Amino acid sequence: MSPRPQYSSDEVASRRAIILESALAQIAKRGPETVRMKDIAEAAGVSVGTVQYYFGSREDLLVRAFSTHSASVVKAIAGLSQSQGSAWEQLQSSLRAVPTIGDFRRRSQVWIELVAVSNRNGYLRASVDEVFDNWSAHFRTIIDRGIRDGSFRPQAGPDLIVDTLIAAIDGFDVAVVAGRAPASSDRLAESLELIAAGLLSVDVKGPPERKSTP
Repeated sequence: MSPRPQYSSDEVASRRAIILESALAQIAKRGPETVRMKDIAEAAGVSVGTVQYYFGSREDLLVRAFSTHSASVVKAIAGLSQSQGSAWEQLQSSLRAVPTIGDFRRRSQVWIELVAVSNRNGYLRASVDEVFDNWSAHFRTIIDRGIRDGSFRPQAGPDLIVDTLIAAIDGFDVAVVAGRAPASSDRLAESLELIAAGLLSVDVKGPPERKSTP
């Protein structure tokens, strides 16, 4: 039996990343219950033995893939916190980013699957909680800022508004997977903005209507 090739740390990280990306794609395509190591290996262009070498069991690989996915969402949320502008502009920027974080349909599929399996796995439950906690903290910071400067006049408590925004985002995830979401990311973002504007009493003026020429 020939010895396994030795790879640098960068090469190992790259190969692991490819396998994890393939695992997420297969989870979105087949669901975590039916996806096989063979499916993931073929999608990654490696052997089943290679997948097992890096991740051990199928269960270990799926758990790592899910946690990697949630970590990428958390990282994206952190990036949104760097946006500039007024409180409303920051909130708009965040809501418009929702359908643009990765492949929206695949991300929605993986997220729904992750939430479902997290009830049976404490480690994944923590990953799901981390995503929710980061969204909550992000929105709460923006809303508190808008309340302080008087640009937001909330129709309910800030925590309830934050929960409602997150529930709306999750609702669109379900709609995307079911094929019932708005046709474009702009339309979806406009829907989220409309919800936020109503909850925060923000006057959102759309573009002026064009008058038809006689």
